[in-house]
Amino acid sequence: MGRLRKDIEAENKLFSDSHYFVNNPILYKGNWNVLFKNNNPIEIEIGSGKGRFIFEKAKANPNINYIAIDKFPTILFKLLNKLYSLDKKIDNIKILSMDVMNICDVFKDNEIDKIYLNFSDPWPKKHHERFRLTSPNFVSKFFKVLKNKQPIEFKTDNKGLFDYTMDKIVENNFNVVMATNNLYMSDYCHDNVPTEYEIKWINKGANIKKVIFYHSK
Repeated sequence: MGRLRKDIEAENKLFSDSHYFVNNPILYKGNWNVLFKNNNPIEIEIGSGKGRFIFEKAKANPNINYIAIDKFPTILFKLLNKLYSLDKKIDNIKILSMDVMNICDVFKDNEIDKIYLNFSDPWPKKHHERFRLTSPNFVSKFFKVLKNKQPIEFKTDNKGLFDYTMDKIVENNFNVVMATNNLYMSDYCHDNVPTEYEIKWINKGANIKKVIFYHSK
């Protein structure tokens, strides 16, 4: 992925949105159901990028609340534009721009029902392991905010990152719901929602890898 060019105008429009963008998410720790005005399950995507995945999920599942998280507000504006393209506003999706390292400041223990990690940066150099979103550095935080036995769904086109993730799953005795080295040739593709990045690489013949795993606390 090339360097993302910062767009101040786009970021200001994102920050000024009062329906989808949550400016100070720490205020809702333990109270996201109050913001959504219901007690429906809450699912979050970390690294939402342009937002196709979570946009489609939110439209298709009005009884699930979705939270899109990305560190870069410029790219999140593309998700906001998708939401603005709808005939009417929807109430089951919110957008956060934050460093996911701080996830425990925003969600309380056992508050989240599912976490999606789609095509995370592989950080291939060994000394960058701590930055991988499937490293113990992050996964321990994710399982802290997830309810007991609720899953992380991870997709990637990167073999190195997938192998690393599977190794960590085994090392930590996590429970695997499903795993495949080739999602589009497996029995697990029927309900798959592709990201923009995924569509690009599928068209180039890449194999998409996926694992769903959880932790019994």
